[in-house]
Amino acid sequence: MIYDKICGSGVHVVLLAIFTVVGGCVLWQNDAFTQSYTFSNWNMKSGPWGKESLSFVDDPAGSGEIVLRNFYKNGSYSKTSYRGVGFYAENLAEGRICVKLSYDLYFEPNFDFVRGGKLPGLWGGSTSCSGGRDALDCFTTRFMWRSQGNGEVYAYIPDNQRSDFCTSADVHCNFQYGNSLGRGSWKFAIGQWLRLEQEVKLNDPSNHNGYVKVWLDGTQVYERQALVFRNQNDIRIDGIAFSTFFGGSDESWASTVDTYTYYKNFQLSTCG
Repeated sequence: MIYDKICGSGVHVVLLAIFTVVGGCVLWQNDAFTQSYTFSNWNMKSGPWGKESLSFVDDPAGSGEIVLRNFYKNGSYSKTSYRGVGFYAENLAEGRICVKLSYDLYFEPNFDFVRGGKLPGLWGGSTSCSGGRDALDCFTTRFMWRSQGNGEVYAYIPDNQRSDFCTSADVHCNFQYGNSLGRGSWKFAIGQWLRLEQEVKLNDPSNHNGYVKVWLDGTQVYERQALVFRNQNDIRIDGIAFSTFFGGSDESWASTVDTYTYYKNFQLSTCG
């Protein structure tokens, strides 16, 4: 993989400069999915939970590729079985300050968004930034779908944000259960492959200079500047927080049908 060589070798400095202009170089990508895939190059830090929902199947769009599939049982949400899958992967050999996560996502044609649910994003620090726990030594920036397919970044981040953070039009503030950033800035379509990307740059501790940016199918759809992701220098971006389920913590969020999401082409790259 030429991109891996560009990132990892000083011999390719000139090429790195060229490729950075069009979006950086690849730091990590998943091995090709097979029906006996083992996640051997993901370096799981914790999990997975929900293995019963996980399988590898033919591409629903008919490309002939094998893709990752997550099953959500009718009536499932965050507290039930067959609700989805979750794990923290320490994909990067060393933590980084700025990383772009990209992957392809497909919602089953019968997918009902109901009130919302989680999708993979980035994480750093400890593996405890979810489920209503405080973001004291960690952060996560999972994606989330909301009703009618509205998208957002669902961020567990420290509460020492700028004084105008919670009054900003693009922010739904909730430091206990995650802050919604950019809700409705894009919409997820069903029955087709989508390319979803988020770029996170961590702040310098004691400064409000972090950011998150989002692209859908190559078009930038959201940006939020002046964020705090960390209050200590040893917190870095470690990899992918793979998390998907309906919810929400009660049955009002539950799936109304047996349904699926599909994934392929996970990639972590440098910013630029």
